[in-house]
Amino acid sequence: MDPGVDELVGALRAAAHAVRSVTTSTADELRALVQARDAVEAAMSDRLAELDRSQGYVAEDASSVSTWARRELRQDARRTRQLITAAGTMCELPQVGEAARAGRISIDHVARFSFALAHVDQVEVRRLESHLVAVALLHPPSRVKALVDRLRAILHAEELDEAWIAGADKAHLTLNALQDGWHVTGFLPIDVGAKLKVVLDAVSVPREAGDRRSASERRIDGLDQLLTRVLAEGLPTDGTVRPQIHVIVDAGTLQQALAPDTQGAFVPVEPAVLHGFGHIGPNLLAHLTCGADLIPVLVDHIGPNRTVLDVGRRHRDATAKQRHAVWVQQDGRCDTDHCRNSIDHVHHRRRWSDGGPTDLANLVGLCTACHRHTHRHDTVLARAG
Repeated sequence: MDPGVDELVGALRAAAHAVRSVTTSTADELRALVQARDAVEAAMSDRLAELDRSQGYVAEDASSVSTWARRELRQDARRTRQLITAAGTMCELPQVGEAARAGRISIDHVARFSFALAHVDQVEVRRLESHLVAVALLHPPSRVKALVDRLRAILHAEELDEAWIAGADKAHLTLNALQDGWHVTGFLPIDVGAKLKVVLDAVSVPREAGDRRSASERRIDGLDQLLTRVLAEGLPTDGTVRPQIHVIVDAGTLQQALAPDTQGAFVPVEPAVLHGFGHIGPNLLAHLTCGADLIPVLVDHIGPNRTVLDVGRRHRDATAKQRHAVWVQQDGRCDTDHCRNSIDHVHHRRRWSDGGPTDLANLVGLCTACHRHTHRHDTVLARAG
């Protein structure tokens, strides 16, 4: 007799009786149906494993048990592999097999035991089998997983640091601009991901009892508020332009977005450009303008070329307007050839100490590395002179 036949028949009979009885409550029906479902899946696991061992799928013109199950059971290969692995686990751990075939634990529970056999010391798993099964009888698979993860951490502590190092090597983050927004892909190291999760959890809590936003919507709104605050308050810099998002827009396009019915002397030239993304429409422009600093920069267009006219003043540090003018003139990129880093410093082409004015024509935007290299080069030349 195949394993679990009596348990399967008993679970099916109990489910049929519960569904047909007029005195059975809905809750009792659900309990009976779940038990029958779990017993059936355990039986399927055993039968698929037997079909795989005997290669019975060949007689039905299939190249593998996964191919046969996809065709005959409408089941994907991943589920078939999970069930076959579960059959092996139920044989390796008799108490797990007995509980699963009786429909007292699910195949998802068994999958956690399969993971334990593969990734934790098997002797310890067998020693603790009865305790883990007792937990599985009363709790969902996630509780078993938590216990298995804890056991693995205790027995294989060195793997924790190995996983951290491996994760750090895989770390990457990419933002790709699409027509309707941004596509985010990446992999965060353990510590960085933990920080991000803490921050997102903190900024995405429901604001009030009637907050009907989904968790995803709350995270997006919270991240938006957090980034807005960072951009408003700035990050540690060396007196240069604070981190900002920049929108380049001509006066006519801006007026049309903010006051489309107002007559003005300016004619829209082209759509606004959100730096790093591309052209944006008037509604988004108007939205971004709310609460933003509007910094006028006088430019002269000659054909396709754009020249920022001088807005400088004669003092040591460049003004905010001058820094923004440099940023616009260089599209936010370091002026050094072949360098694509962002501007971190506004540098005097001719040194201030040598009489160089703080005029726009004498200012250039450099990244930190190029700025440091320039000063070192100037120091070497001064010593040589």
